[in-house]
Amino acid sequence: MTALSVRPLLSTLVAGLALGAVTLAGAPAAFAAPGDDGDIKVHRKGTDEPDQSNHPKVCEFHFAAFNFRDIPGSQIRWDIYNQPPTNSESLRDGLIALNTAGTGYSPDMSLPDGQYKVEVTWTGQMGAKKSKVFRVDCENGNGGNGNGGPGGGNGHHKPPHGPVGAGGGGVAQTMAAEEGSAFGVGSALAAGLAGTAALVLVRRSRRRRADGAA
Repeated sequence: MTALSVRPLLSTLVAGLALGAVTLAGAPAAFAAPGDDGDIKVHRKGTDEPDQSNHPKVCEFHFAAFNFRDIPGSQIRWDIYNQPPTNSESLRDGLIALNTAGTGYSPDMSLPDGQYKVEVTWTGQMGAKKSKVFRVDCENGNGGNGNGGPGGGNGHHKPPHGPVGAGGGGVAQTMAAEEGSAFGVGSALAAGLAGTAALVLVRRSRRRRADGAA
């Protein structure tokens, strides 16, 4: 194999590595957006916070927000809708003030027995809305407590943060993904490109040797 025939193959390998490096460098910008890591949980009144479990059946309840980091204004908006939806108007809405970890809580509240959906939006939102479907079932005693047992709350719920939600109106709406996650995606892409280029180099080398032997 001459030096001239090797040069195109080396160029292919270098180009693959360069593309991988560009992908890796741009990964945080491509995959990270404020709030993308965030999640909303429905908690029974009296839940011992912080608790990142979700309670699909409640009586009195509140919303717990986690990992909504770097949100402009440090607050998110929640809206409650009938499930299945009966119209586009929210039944109740409010704001959750967030701490530096992107965590916050709504006040405790109650609704008539039925099935509902909470949707969360925030300023600068780029991804899909965060949401949870839950059932209010006070009549059958399914409110439970913060540890999943029957009965009322256990009294350990921390004071809620943020203003009490305003009733009724639908107001216009908007997971930063961790840099580590974006870094991992970029690394995998770079490794795959480098591996492909190396495989091309090996196969071409073998083919040329076979042709020479013939």
